[in-house]
Amino acid sequence: MKHIFAILILLFTFNVSIQAQKKVKINQNFENLERGTDLLTLAKGKFGGWGKSTWTVTEKKGKGFNNSNKFATSGDAANATLVKYTNLEVGAAYVFSVAVKITNTGGQSWKSNYSVKAFSGKGKDDTHMYAKNDVKAGQDNKWEKHNLKFTVIEGRKNVVLQAYRRTKGVLLHVDDFKLVKK
Repeated sequence: MKHIFAILILLFTFNVSIQAQKKVKINQNFENLERGTDLLTLAKGKFGGWGKSTWTVTEKKGKGFNNSNKFATSGDAANATLVKYTNLEVGAAYVFSVAVKITNTGGQSWKSNYSVKAFSGKGKDDTHMYAKNDVKAGQDNKWEKHNLKFTVIEGRKNVVLQAYRRTKGVLLHVDDFKLVKK
């Protein structure tokens, strides 16, 4: 009887674990990548970048979001943008969450502006904005977690998840880049 009970608990735990994994569509905390890895040259379907900025994995013990050791860091070129393209299920609800930190602002708060977005489409006339968080005068060298909730609509299942900062010389750091189906 004890063996049957143990097997039932094991099967239940396995089933719950499988169901939880199906809901997580994207989950990158950068811990599994080597320090210095160029995120823009990873396998197709990973990350992309807009602008001339580079994106690499930084390793600093306990300096990532929630004291993790690794996170992504932009180069210092203007218009640094880290993007992830994904096809999502029409009618399904999602939460895009990401932790962001700005550094090298020189104490000038206007340099710490950045945005986090989930949208669909290409170009100014064909964009559907699902959710965005524009941060004006963010705090230098402090992680901030963003949670963007949205539901995918017909004809807009190709979604772009984005973290962006404009100012040259400022570094944008990204950690716990995650998309979960609700």
